[in-house]
Amino acid sequence: MDATPLYRRIMEAIRREIAEGRLKPGARVPSEHELVRRFGVARMTANRALKELAAEGLIVRTAGSGTFVADRKLEHSALVVPDIAQEIRASGRAYRGEVLVAERAPAPDAVAEALALEPGGEAFHTRILHRADGVPIQLEDRWVNPTYAPAFLEQDFTTRSPNAYLTAIGRVEEAEEVIEAVGADRAAARLLDVAPGTPCLLVTRRTFARGVWATRARLLGPGRRWRLTARFRPAG
Repeated sequence: MDATPLYRRIMEAIRREIAEGRLKPGARVPSEHELVRRFGVARMTANRALKELAAEGLIVRTAGSGTFVADRKLEHSALVVPDIAQEIRASGRAYRGEVLVAERAPAPDAVAEALALEPGGEAFHTRILHRADGVPIQLEDRWVNPTYAPAFLEQDFTTRSPNAYLTAIGRVEEAEEVIEAVGADRAAARLLDVAPGTPCLLVTRRTFARGVWATRARLLGPGRRWRLTARFRPAG
């Protein structure tokens, strides 16, 4: 006789449906009432199964809306300068970059200061929406020092990320990164296909290579699709 607790049998059944693709990211998960009928259990048992799956991050429960399969999160290390295209492909999904802006323009004061440019000096500016299997994962707003990468705007960033190109032409010698939790404004929410105010991670990063501050980027992604990880070993 199977001694597995009833709530765990429900969890295993839902996990299996997710793993086999019968329940895809964003799909509605059966309600407590539906699970009660399907498995012949008490509502408390169904509720515990859904709570446990939510705690594992496999599903998302939203009051008034229902329960849904969580989007698979893209992970990248906060201790290295990552290539989002490579990370998306490594997760088994197809990468595509949608170039929204590609121009040479006067750098805003904060950008000019970050890249050690003269006030009003020009820099390369790109705005790219990174997608995984067509789903928006991250909105990137990047400024690049023309001295470091004079051919930057000539590159095809639909299949290759700006970071992959920039690190290929010079080794990063120093990087600064600030990570914040913010709500998506209306413009960003529309591009990322989320509701305004959706919790997002905002990473502001600048890198130094070949003797100059090479690039300053702001990376915005919904927290339910993207997370940062860090691994380190204490000295000694």
